[in-house]
Amino acid sequence: MTTPTITITAPDQSDRASQIIELLLALDPEAQQTTMARLIAATVHGGSGTALERFASTGRLDQSAALDEIDDLRVPFEQEAWVDALSRYIIFAKGGRS
Repeated sequence: MTTPTITITAPDQSDRASQIIELLLALDPEAQQTTMARLIAATVHGGSGTALERFASTGRLDQSAALDEIDDLRVPFEQEAWVDALSRYIIFAKGGRS
């Protein structure tokens, strides 16, 4: 008996990725870092009303609360580098509330 093979392909996102890359390259380095940090926060936050969700949606950063939230995060291995980058951004952010 032969097991049927099902091929599932994700939509091609290369055009969207190209747009995002071009937008990021147009920003100054500080804005690039902030945009990347907010994108990571949007991906890993623990839910509505959390410090990371607030940072992702508004750009308002409560450094202490965000770092506390990061301490409790559980992410897949593939996202650990993202969380490390977000942590570094938060630690060295200017104008955040610590």
